[in-house]
Amino acid sequence: MKRTKLVIIGLMLALFAAGAAYAQPESKYQQNRDEQRERVFKELNLTPEQQKRLEDNRKVQRQEVDKLFTALRDKQEKLQEILKSPAVNKATVTPIANEIKALQAQLVDHRINGILTVKGILTPEQFVKFQKMIQEHKEGRMERFEQWRERKKHLEPGNESCNKENVVK
Repeated sequence: MKRTKLVIIGLMLALFAAGAAYAQPESKYQQNRDEQRERVFKELNLTPEQQKRLEDNRKVQRQEVDKLFTALRDKQEKLQEILKSPAVNKATVTPIANEIKALQAQLVDHRINGILTVKGILTPEQFVKFQKMIQEHKEGRMERFEQWRERKKHLEPGNESCNKENVVK
């Protein structure tokens, strides 16, 4: 009887541990993205229906973009391999280059269609505000990139024109 109890308790602990391991928290990146998405929804004062339509659209867009990027990366790798060949010529490169151009065009078309879909979901006022939010985000990202580049430049070995006091933190 004791042995049966121990086996049952052991199984319950194993199941509990497996469940706890499976239900790990989201990554900080995903949490940040979710918080950012909620902030945008709130600032734009979206209806629940608009939120659902935007989420559904985002998921579909993401799947399609992932497929296109995977195909593009594969073609680019194939092009790199072809270019390494000593017998490479324009006739062997042109077909794969045309496939890469077609995939890039599909990405551009996909991006435009995505913007137009969002524009159809949002009211004109919401769309203007959304565009402004995107522009501010881009500007902030560029500013952070410039700061990073300056820090990197100051930290490069052999760069005597910058000393530790000049490094932007």
